[in-house]
Amino acid sequence: MTTSPGSIVLDGSKNLQIRKATIADIPFLAQIEYESTLPPTNQCFWDQALQDTNTTGIRFIEALLKTDASSWGGSTDFLILSVADQPVAAAAGFTPNSEDYRPFRFSQLSAVAQELGWSKQMADQFCDRYDQLWGSDPQPAYLKPQAPWIIETVAVLPAARGRGLGKVLIKALLDEGRSRGYSHAGIMVINGNEAARRTYESVGFKMYQAFGAAYFDDQFSGITKFRLRLDEASDRR
Repeated sequence: MTTSPGSIVLDGSKNLQIRKATIADIPFLAQIEYESTLPPTNQCFWDQALQDTNTTGIRFIEALLKTDASSWGGSTDFLILSVADQPVAAAAGFTPNSEDYRPFRFSQLSAVAQELGWSKQMADQFCDRYDQLWGSDPQPAYLKPQAPWIIETVAVLPAARGRGLGKVLIKALLDEGRSRGYSHAGIMVINGNEAARRTYESVGFKMYQAFGAAYFDDQFSGITKFRLRLDEASDRR
């Protein structure tokens, strides 16, 4: 089985399609990105930052993608997996932003505010809440990229889970990283999301660095960063 973009067969009975996303896919990508933020607490961090803005998390993510304001993968960085021509999963692969490791590009704040119809007061309020969640340092140590090729926002719609579709997407993105000549790929998981951890480890990712709850003053469960060497010969050694 090949996991490069195109037509593949997962189990001999279901024909799958993997393709590059376009801007026309933004509504679906926003849904996927929202789903990816929920485990393990069933809460989206964007919803916390958006309190009192009358903006839903999914609507905000759409605005991020429309204005190229996401540091963690723009719309064309995603691969979409479809079953019977219906998109059911997606994930992004991208070169990390060297200036701001956090998920939002502040250089695009005005464009996002315009897209959402926010006043300056509302935009300032969002920025304050965002800094409370992520800190004011644009390069926090816990988000420093561990590889030149980062995989992020891996999610499968609830009705299609339990069939290995996320693993298929990750393998396709690893192949893309190899084709670009990158040495390593990185991925991150929120501590407690054991399903994601098992999936990442099953395709060869190994723990690179962990930040536990104590690092965040017990206000957050922490994150674990994983890395995989994309040189397959080196992986076998």
